[in-house]
Amino acid sequence: MMKQAPKTTYHPFITGPILRFDDRNSGFSQFHREQAEKIDMQAGGDKPSSSSTVRLQKGDPSKIEKRKGFGKKDYALSWAGRTIDYLVRKNYYTRDSDVADEQVPISDRSSMALQVKTAAKWLGADGVGICEANPAWIYSHWGEYNAFYSGGLAEPGEPIAIPSWLKFAVVMIVEMDYADVRRSPALDASTSMGYSKMSFVASSLATYIRQFGYHALPSGNDYALNIPLAIDAGLGELGRNGQLMTADYGPRVRICKVFTDLPLAVDRPVDLGVQAFCEICKVCADHCPSNAIMKGERTDKAWDESNSVHVLKWPTKAMKCMHWWDKNGSHCSNCIRVCPFNKPKGWHHSLTKAVVKRTSVFDRLLVSMDKVFGYGKQVID
Repeated sequence: MMKQAPKTTYHPFITGPILRFDDRNSGFSQFHREQAEKIDMQAGGDKPSSSSTVRLQKGDPSKIEKRKGFGKKDYALSWAGRTIDYLVRKNYYTRDSDVADEQVPISDRSSMALQVKTAAKWLGADGVGICEANPAWIYSHWGEYNAFYSGGLAEPGEPIAIPSWLKFAVVMIVEMDYADVRRSPALDASTSMGYSKMSFVASSLATYIRQFGYHALPSGNDYALNIPLAIDAGLGELGRNGQLMTADYGPRVRICKVFTDLPLAVDRPVDLGVQAFCEICKVCADHCPSNAIMKGERTDKAWDESNSVHVLKWPTKAMKCMHWWDKNGSHCSNCIRVCPFNKPKGWHHSLTKAVVKRTSVFDRLLVSMDKVFGYGKQVID
């Protein structure tokens, strides 16, 4: 059982007002603008257009097929895994829909929360938590990347209005395959499949909720910051690598959510011992090929506009990461692959996590043991 905390573990590290983040400043949006400008300039345009097609994961493996893990079959499987994701983004994400004519009265929020969680897991979620929808986590404006894939729902720079009915967030995690992630930085199709799974889960759960006569807005990486919502919902903590660290899968998850006015009991945040562990463990930073992860102490300052401020954390250098992805010809999951919390299920791994939750005395030893046993090495079958 996870150790519950009276407040989120990021709460003591807040140093000032939390401002809504502008999605135009995300690494994905900045990279999208940068690549769109290159495409347009190469075509002889005077200025970049927002309609330029930009693919962060290249689809032409002909030039790099000699590298193991970058063959035609690897690209084909990876793009196949994204099929449902792109369909849902263009048609269902960040959209409400008609609800049932008769609204079912909810007298027991805890019972309703359990019912929703059961449905979410049946639909494919590997973990579910519920929190109040903190307006601070909603993006202030649409960014280029999410607007581009929204199917015409929004344009970059359009402000995001917070619906009056947005009261609760059902946050879900989807596990990515352990063996597949070990391929990184070669192509690992489970990342693509994770996006499609979360698309299916979020949009389907929204339909489920609407049948009770309540509104539901499904969302992937658009509309709001996933990690603080997931932390509020008791699904994990923030790690040095900038990822959500979960109890069962470490950072090896994708996150989606559904915003709703369905009355639900909320979950309490958890303390997994991650904050103290990440202070000592710098494995993700040591193995980041782009040097985008901090090796030093926390800061509440920003490296660039892709970082929020006023929370002591380890801000990542998003554009260094994105540029390395571009050079690599694919995304990179090294920070997930090498993380000591990224382990398959087993009694010895469960015991280690239980120790980390209760005390930080052995953290340095555990990091050393992780290196001795050779966990986190790249494996391509």
